[in-house]
Amino acid sequence: MGNPYIEVQKTPDRTLAVINGKTYRLLRAYREPGHDGDWIFLAVAGKTPLKPDDLAEHWAVVRKGNVYLAFSQRHFAYYLLGPNQPPDGWPRFQSPPAWYCFVGLTEEAAEHLMRLTLREYRPDVDPDRVSTRTCFDECGGPTALLLKGA
Repeated sequence: MGNPYIEVQKTPDRTLAVINGKTYRLLRAYREPGHDGDWIFLAVAGKTPLKPDDLAEHWAVVRKGNVYLAFSQRHFAYYLLGPNQPPDGWPRFQSPPAWYCFVGLTEEAAEHLMRLTLREYRPDVDPDRVSTRTCFDECGGPTALLLKGA
């Protein structure tokens, strides 16, 4: 159970996501590259609580009011870039993801986060020479940046 099933429904004025039978307004949604790639990151709004159990194994959910940020912990486990141990509360992964994801309020913020992360965990790597891709938001928001993993 590595990828949640999410039904996306688009209407003229909003995009909805049905997750484990619960309906939310979909604010942001990113997937791995490729046709029907795995979900990486979701931002949803709704009155019904979203829980990690609604998604899949190794997903985390952060709540602020009626807004929930949900992310695949593997794709945000930046510590896997170096020889570091996982921070408290993060699962131990045996292998890195195919793509690390960087999400921000703007595309520039996502790139800045990637550069800071590389500086922290892989100072030997030139951020201008790494293999990256953009990841489009299902809702039309700013693109995320994907850094090639293993």
